[in-house]
Amino acid sequence: MLDRPQRTRGRPALNAAHAVDEDKLLALAFATFAARGYEATTLRDLSKRLGVSHNLLNVRFGRKEDLWIRAVDWRMAQASPFVEAAFDEPADPEVRLRHLIQRFCLWATSNGDIVSLTNVEGCRSTWRLDHIVEHFVLPFQRRLDGLLDAVRLQRPVHGLSTAALMALLVQGVGYYFCAVPMQERLGAGREVDDVHAAEHADRLAAFLLAALLPPVA
Repeated sequence: MLDRPQRTRGRPALNAAHAVDEDKLLALAFATFAARGYEATTLRDLSKRLGVSHNLLNVRFGRKEDLWIRAVDWRMAQASPFVEAAFDEPADPEVRLRHLIQRFCLWATSNGDIVSLTNVEGCRSTWRLDHIVEHFVLPFQRRLDGLLDAVRLQRPVHGLSTAALMALLVQGVGYYFCAVPMQERLGAGREVDDVHAAEHADRLAAFLLAALLPPVA
């Protein structure tokens, strides 16, 4: 009979890291990175919030950098399809563009954590910004460029760069729904609450589309 490997009394088994629900772990990690920033987030603090040993996160992910990448990739895989589905609709380019803007504004009502993370990381030149841009922003921008080019073949489009349009969507509309305490202090809290957010997302989408697509003479 083979002897079982011994472990130190009080420490979790080596395979205990795999018993922690990964979605729960990554959700908490992403939320913490988005709220506190990368530098202020530690694996030790995350392990305390999860109620697990610090060693469990080391076994599962290794370095904090690896956990950040896993958390960001996981969260974006959850959130991106809702908006990007508009690119693949069986409709003409203008209809797809309108649906894309409408979907993005509605998306902003429930993805404030992503908006917060991109606001923080977008202001500094780091490997984290490189990851976000390379894996998520540039692929989206290329598809948006292609869609706008197709629309321009059919009708006039305002000469706005896709970088500027994306900033209006993420840092504009996204911030509006993300910064709820700010809107409350400005007397607009009712516009961004759970009951009315979708209605105001539609209004913002209509406003942006009216500016982006001038009337056809």
